[in-house]
Amino acid sequence: MSAMDREDIKALKGRGWLINKGGGTFSARVVAVSGKMASDQLQALAAAARRFGRGEVTFTSRMSVEVPGVPAAMIKEFEEALAAVGLAVGGTGPRVRPVVSCKGTLCPHGLIDTFALSEKIHRSFYEGWHGVALPAKFKIGVGGCPNNCVKPNLNDLGVAGAVLPGGGRGYRIFLGGHWGRTGAAGREVPEILPDEESVLAFIENVLNFYRSNGLPGERFCKMLDRLGFERVLPRMLSGRIPAECSAGCGAD
Repeated sequence: MSAMDREDIKALKGRGWLINKGGGTFSARVVAVSGKMASDQLQALAAAARRFGRGEVTFTSRMSVEVPGVPAAMIKEFEEALAAVGLAVGGTGPRVRPVVSCKGTLCPHGLIDTFALSEKIHRSFYEGWHGVALPAKFKIGVGGCPNNCVKPNLNDLGVAGAVLPGGGRGYRIFLGGHWGRTGAAGREVPEILPDEESVLAFIENVLNFYRSNGLPGERFCKMLDRLGFERVLPRMLSGRIPAECSAGCGAD
C-alpha cells in the first residue's frame, strides 16, 4: 500500500469511513442522534446497505449504525442517498463524538428527559463543534437514573439524572471515565447541577478547558490526572471559560 493510499484511508476515517479487513471496501458509520432513527431513515439505510454494501448493518456500542462492504467508488452515492433522509456518516476523529443516551425519557425509572438533553448536547457540541479539533476524541453519555444502564460514568463526560436533597430533579456529572484495556470510572463532580442550561454551560467550559490544556493525543482523563482533578475542577465550574483561553489557563 502506497503512502498516498494510507493518507486517503486516513482522510476517509476522519469522515466516518472505516477500512474493512482485506482492503477495498469500507464500513460507513452512520450517526444516530441519541440512538434513534425514524422509520423512513431505517428503510433508507436498509436500501443503501443492499445497494452499496453487503446487505447488512452492524450496531456499535455507542448506538451508531455501520454499513460494511461499501466500495470506495460508491462512497459519494451512499452519502447522497442517506442525506436525502437526514442521515450522515461521521462520528470519528479527535473531536466530540455522537452523544449516547439511555431511554430515560420513556423508562419508568427515568428522572430526566434524556432524549431532549442528549439531542441538545448533540446539536451544540457534536454538530456545533464538528470543525473544532480537540487533543483526542471526547465521548459524552446521558443516563436517566442511578441504574447506570448506559454507563455515563465511563465517558469522558457523563450526565445522570438525580433527585435533589430537597426534592426535585437534577443532573449528576462524571468526568474522565473511559473504556478500553485500562478503563476506569469517571470521578463525580460534587455539585448536582439544577437544570439543562447549567449542564450545557458546564460542558462548554469543560471542552474549552480541554482544548486549551490537553496535550496532542492526550485523552481527557489523562489531562485530569496530569493537572489534578481537585485542582482544575473549580476552574471548570466557576464562570465561563472563553474559547480563546490560552494553554495553561487552569494551572494557577
